[in-house]
Amino acid sequence: MPLQNEMPLRSAGSAAMVRTVGVVLGVVLMVGLAVLLLQDRKARIDAAHRQSLALATGVDRLLYFGLRNLERAMAGISADAEVFATTAPEQAQALLVDGVEGVVSRHAELHSIVLVDARGQAMTSGEGDPDLPGWATPMRSAGRLLVGPLQADGDGGWWLRLAFPFGQDQWLLSRLHASEFERMIRDLDIGRDGSVTMLDQLGTVLARVQNGGNVDFAGRRIQLPDQVRDATGTASLRMVSQLDGVERTAGFSGTNGYGVLVAAGIGLDEALTPWMWLVALASAIVALYWMGLGYLVYRLATGERARDALLDELEAQADWLDQAQQAASTGVWRLESDDMMIRVSAHTAAIFGLAPEAAVLPADRFFERMHPEDRARVEQAFAESRGSGTPYLTEYRVLLDDGSERWISARGGVAGSGRAPGRLAGTVVDITSRRLAQARIERAEAQFRALFERNPLPFWVFDVATLRFIAVNQAAVAAYGYSVREFLEKTILDIRPPEDRPALMGAMRQRTGDQDVDGVWTHVRKDGSRLDVRIFSSSIEFGGRPARLVLAEDISDRMTYERDLAWRATHDSTTGLETVEALTDRLDRRAADALGARYAVAYVRLRELELVAPTLGRSTSELLLREMAERISLVGETFGLAGYWPSESFVVVALDASRRHEMLAALEEAIAMPVHTEGGAHPVEASIGIAEGPEPGEGAEQVIGHAALAALKAWQEQTQALPYDHAMAEEAAERLALARSLRDAIDNREFELHYQPIRRLEDNRLVSVEALLRWRRPGGGHVPPATFIPLAEASGLIVPIGRWVLAEAALGYRRLAAHGHGDVAVAINISAVQLLGDGLPDAIRSVQAEHGLPVGALHVELTESVVVRRPQVARARMLELRSAGVRISIDDFGTGFSSMAYLRNLPLDCLKIDRSFVQNVHADERNASICRALIALARGLGLGTIAEGVEREEELEWLRRNGCEQAQGYHLGRPAPLDDLLQALRAAA
Repeated sequence: MPLQNEMPLRSAGSAAMVRTVGVVLGVVLMVGLAVLLLQDRKARIDAAHRQSLALATGVDRLLYFGLRNLERAMAGISADAEVFATTAPEQAQALLVDGVEGVVSRHAELHSIVLVDARGQAMTSGEGDPDLPGWATPMRSAGRLLVGPLQADGDGGWWLRLAFPFGQDQWLLSRLHASEFERMIRDLDIGRDGSVTMLDQLGTVLARVQNGGNVDFAGRRIQLPDQVRDATGTASLRMVSQLDGVERTAGFSGTNGYGVLVAAGIGLDEALTPWMWLVALASAIVALYWMGLGYLVYRLATGERARDALLDELEAQADWLDQAQQAASTGVWRLESDDMMIRVSAHTAAIFGLAPEAAVLPADRFFERMHPEDRARVEQAFAESRGSGTPYLTEYRVLLDDGSERWISARGGVAGSGRAPGRLAGTVVDITSRRLAQARIERAEAQFRALFERNPLPFWVFDVATLRFIAVNQAAVAAYGYSVREFLEKTILDIRPPEDRPALMGAMRQRTGDQDVDGVWTHVRKDGSRLDVRIFSSSIEFGGRPARLVLAEDISDRMTYERDLAWRATHDSTTGLETVEALTDRLDRRAADALGARYAVAYVRLRELELVAPTLGRSTSELLLREMAERISLVGETFGLAGYWPSESFVVVALDASRRHEMLAALEEAIAMPVHTEGGAHPVEASIGIAEGPEPGEGAEQVIGHAALAALKAWQEQTQALPYDHAMAEEAAERLALARSLRDAIDNREFELHYQPIRRLEDNRLVSVEALLRWRRPGGGHVPPATFIPLAEASGLIVPIGRWVLAEAALGYRRLAAHGHGDVAVAINISAVQLLGDGLPDAIRSVQAEHGLPVGALHVELTESVVVRRPQVARARMLELRSAGVRISIDDFGTGFSSMAYLRNLPLDCLKIDRSFVQNVHADERNASICRALIALARGLGLGTIAEGVEREEELEWLRRNGCEQAQGYHLGRPAPLDDLLQALRAAA
C-alpha cells in the first residue's frame, strides 16, 4: 500500500510541467518575433516610400532645370526678335532664323524650332503643328513655356512638342527628342524592380526607365491616381504598375511647373527581400524550438511511463502467484515435522475437497481421501521419497464428498540443501481435465482409425520429410491397384505423372505452416491409367513425425464434363472453331504480353449460304459449313488463329501483320474450290475484309469490327476482298446517326410526299401520279431516298413509314378528287418487308374504308426482287390486293432477274420499263430493241406498259410511235408537292 500512495506523486512528474512552461515560452517567443517582424516590415516599406519620393523629387528638379533652360533660350529668341524688328526690320526675318538655328545647334536635344501662327502654320522653314490651337492656345501665358503632347518622329522615336508665346498670336514651336528624358534618368540607381517614369497631365508616358527589360513604353497612356491627377505637388503611394504589373512604392512629383509628372517606384518584393530572409530565420528558430521542446517532453514522458510500468509490475507480482495457482488448479504443501503434519495452501485444501483455507493437517487426512485402488501405491512412494530423499512424483485419484473423482498429479522433493532428509515440500495439480481429454483423444483415435479404414474414398498419410506413404486404406488399394505393402514402399511422387512432379515439389516448398496443398491433380494407377482427383489434405502428427493426411476424390468424369463445357464455351460446336469472343480474349492477352505487336485480321463473310438449307437441306448446309471451316482452320493454323462468328462468318488472324497478303491469297484459294457433296459440286462465294491493328487505345474487338466493316463494304460492292480504311467507319457512323434520326422523323413530321404525273401517250391525259417519299431535314435539304430507304428496311422502320405513306396517299387522292381529278389514281411503292408481312392488305382496306376510296384509286408498285424472294407468299399477298381493287405494277422491269414464269402466274396489271432502257431510246438501237421487246412482251401477256425517266421529246415520240401506253419523267413533269401539282393542273386547264 505505501507503494500505491507514492504513485500519484511520481506520476505528476516534470513532463507536464515542462510541456506547459515550454508552450507558454514558445507562444511568447512567436508573438515577440511576429511583432518585431511586422515592425521591421513596416519600417522597410516606409523607407522604400521615402526613397521613391526622393528619387521622384530629384528627377523632377532635373526636369525643371532642363525645361527652364529651354524656356530661357526661347525667351531669348523672342526678345531678340523684338530688337530685330525695331533696329533692322528688313533683316528681322533672316536674323530670327539665324538665332533659331544657333539655339538648335547649341541644344542637341532639340530637333527644330519653327515660328508658327495662331493656327499652327509654319512661318519659317520647318514643320508646323495643326493641333497647336487645341493644346497651346487655351493655356497661353506670356513668357511661359508650354509642354504639348508627344509626336512620332517617323523613325520609331518620339518628339515632345513645346510652345513659347511669340508676339501677339504667334508661337515658337520646338520639338524636343523624348530620348533626352530617358538619358536624364537612365543612370539612376533604381534597384532590380525599380522604375522612373515621366508623364504628361493626361497620363501619357513621355519616358520610362526600368531594369529587367528594354520595352519602349513611350506613348502609352495610363490612368493617373486621384492624388496626382492635376500633375502638381507630390504624393507617395503603394500600387501595382499599369505598365508591367509590378507592385511598387511609388513617389510622384509634379513641382516643375510645366505639367510634367515624375513617378519613381521601388519594387516592393525587392524592398522586402531582406525581410523575407528574417522571416525564414525566425521560422527556423521557432521550428527548432518546438522540435527541441517536443523531444524533451517526449523523453521525460517516456521515462515517467517506464517508472509507472515498473511500479505496476511490482504491484502485479503481489497477487500473481495466487492467481497463477488458481488458474492452473495448483496448490503447494510442505511436510512440517516427523509426526507427519503437512502444511497446505488454500488451493491444496480445496483440491482435496477440504475447506479452502491454509492449514496444517495430519497426512492421514489426505491419504484417507485417496481412491482405494491408488492409496497403497501413493503411500509407498511418499515413504520412499521421505526416507531416501528421491523426488516424489505420482498421479492418483481422490474421492470427493459428492462421490465424484478428481485426478491429481503430485510432485515433491527435499525442501532445501540445509535441511535433513525427510522434510519434503511440493505441489499438487488438478489434472482431471487433462485425463478426461486424454480419454477423449483415445476414443477419437479409435474412431479415426475406423473412419480411415472404412472410408469409401482413398485415404492415406505420408511423411512430410520423405514423402513416403505411412498408412493407406483399402479404398486407396482398390482405386490405385497397389497393395498396402507396395504403397508403403513408395512416395507420393510415384503416383504422379512425371510432368506433374516439379509442380508438386514447388507447391510443397511454398507451403507455410498449416497451409493445405489442395486442388485438382492427375494421378497414375498401377496399370498406367490416369485419373483426375481432388485432394483434401491437412497437417497432422503421425508417430511423432510431421505428416499429411490426404483424401483423394476421383472426379475424372466431372473433369471430362467440365472440359467439354469449357470447350463448348469457347468453341462453335458445328465448325469446331473458337468463338470470336474467345479469339478476342486471346488477342488482347497477347497484345498485353507483347506490347506493340501488330496482327492482321481477315473477316470472311460467306454469301447466300443461308439459302442452302431451305433448298438442299440442313445436312448439306452443315456439310458445306464444316468443309469451309476446315479449309479456313488450315489457313488459321498456317498464319496464326481462326474463329467462327455465327452465322456463316469466319475470322482469321495473321499474327505477323506483314503476311496479310499471303493470308488473303490462301483464303481466296480455299474459297475458290467448290464443295463436293452428294448433290454435286457447290461453288461458295465470300466477301473478305482485311484490317490491321491494334492502334493505340484499340482492342481486338475494334480490329475485328474494322475487318467486318470492310467485308460488309465488299459485299455491298460485290467484290471479293477490300482492306479497311477509316472512311468505312465514318460512313458506318453516319448511317447509324441517320438511322437514329430516322426514328424521330415520323413523329416530327419530317416526311412528305411529292407526286410525279403519269400520262397516257395517245391523248397526253393525266391518268395517275406516283407518290414519292421525301425526307426534309429540320436544318434544310432533303435526304436522298436511296440513302434512307435501305436503312428503313434494315431497321424495320419501313413498316410505320409505309403506313404513313399509305394514309398520306389516300389524303392526296381525296384532294385530287376534290379538285375534279377523281379519275387520277395514286401509285405508291411497296417494299419487300411490307409485302411479305401480314398487315398490308388489311391496312389498305382500312384506308379505303376510312377515306371512302373507290376501286382503282390506289396503285402499288413492286420490284422484281420482292416477288422473286418468296414467290408463293408474294402471290398470295398480291391476290389479296387485287381483291381489294388495287392495281399492281412491276417497277424497274428488266433490271433484275426477270422470269417469264412469275410474269405468267402473278396477278399483274402493268410493267414499268426502267429509265436505263428509255434513255436515248430514239438514238440507241440497243435500248430501242429492248424497249420493243418489253412492250411486245407486256402486250402479249395482256399487261399495260409505263415508261420511266422520259426526259426528251424525242424519247416520248418514239415511245408513242412504238405502242407504249403510259410514261412519266422530267419531260412530262417533275415530282412536286401536291399543292404545286394542283396549281399546275389548274394552269394547264
